[in-house]
Amino acid sequence: MTADATAEAGLPSFFLTTSGLPPGEAFERWRTLLAPMYAVSPTTRSAPLPFGANVAYQISDLVTHRSLLSTQRLQRDRRRVDAGPDHYMVQLYRSGRFQGTVGGKDVSASPGAVTFIGRRHLLDGMLDRADAIGIAVPTTRLHGLPLEEHGLRFDAARNRLLAARILDIYRRLPTTRADEAEAFADEFVAFLRRLLDASQATDVLDGRELDGGLMALARMIVQANLSRNDLSPEFIAAQMLVSRSTLYRMFEPEGGVMHFVQNERLRAVRDALADPMERRTIGRLAEVFAFSSVSQLSRSFRKRYGAPPQAWRGERRTVQQGGGRGTVQHVWKWLRET
Repeated sequence: MTADATAEAGLPSFFLTTSGLPPGEAFERWRTLLAPMYAVSPTTRSAPLPFGANVAYQISDLVTHRSLLSTQRLQRDRRRVDAGPDHYMVQLYRSGRFQGTVGGKDVSASPGAVTFIGRRHLLDGMLDRADAIGIAVPTTRLHGLPLEEHGLRFDAARNRLLAARILDIYRRLPTTRADEAEAFADEFVAFLRRLLDASQATDVLDGRELDGGLMALARMIVQANLSRNDLSPEFIAAQMLVSRSTLYRMFEPEGGVMHFVQNERLRAVRDALADPMERRTIGRLAEVFAFSSVSQLSRSFRKRYGAPPQAWRGERRTVQQGGGRGTVQHVWKWLRET
């Protein structure tokens, strides 16, 4: 376990996995990592001991994490509430399920759901083999908003937009430079504030206004559909409700629509290869991002980034497994300082 900067002055990061450890040791490492935030326990006396993996990135005064969790019970008592930092966790469940109470209110989350939970809330819930991405935002960043009046979930339109943004942020983190962190954090907070501000007109939720124009909408559509073999100018124009001629004019500075799509696919592969939680093979990534073959991906990747994918993966992964207790404390220092 290390806390370090990623390659090329990347974001401060932390990685822990309990994979391959005996159950007792895996549980102890996982319990120790989560102890400042939750008490971790099996769901029943006879259930397997909990375990998991976590990667976290510090983005200015925000902390983003992805956790893979076995089935387990999480509880946050008054002692942990009083001892912890004051922030809100915006969390997307990519898979699995959460069921429990937060601040005395019932809440459940299934795949695709985004929850909005204050660190000052008591919590008692069950997680069922979850893959979750969360962004911890200091409460001071959300000053002036009626946070306690907001529900623990978002409506369907806001949930869709927020889920897409969280996935995009996580994908970009392993290759984001340290000097980009402040602007990156400010952009997300501004986006979140608009979603939380009930005074905003409902038409901001149509995507174009919220994301700052047609080009931003086009990028969002492309990034959400990189796995489609039929991701074409016709498809993108139909999703945007614009003509193909309008789309072509928009993408002229990018070298054309399909040139942009190809570059986004290569970026997605690059970001996946830099992610310590990513375990898919090069062949599987070629399939997922709609390359015709591994050799086509390798040629294109080497031309763009100067090395074949496997070599790039080996060179760029600077966060290593293993560990010491001091780095667990370092993660919570990030949170306490926000």
